[in-house]
Amino acid sequence: MSVQLKNLFSKPYQTVPAARAAALAEGGAVLLDVREPHEWQAGHAPRARHIPLGRDGREVSNLAGGMRGWARAGLPVVARGGGAGHVA
Repeated sequence: MSVQLKNLFSKPYQTVPAARAAALAEGGAVLLDVREPHEWQAGHAPRARHIPLGRDGREVSNLAGGMRGWARAGLPVVARGGGAGHVA
């Protein structure tokens, strides 16, 4: 497979564990939640942004285990309005 073709099919992001994602966010990184609206409304990471998946030209990382991994790591989950949330 040519290098160009291999790069075309490689993931344009890395996967990071929840604790690392929280540390990155504390350092100014933006947590981007690309899940469906009902999942977002049920619970999401504090200060995360909910933006549709179709984004080009941005450096992103995939959260290992998704929001379930975030919650299992003991990190907070908030619902719409800022109250306690849950992972749907």
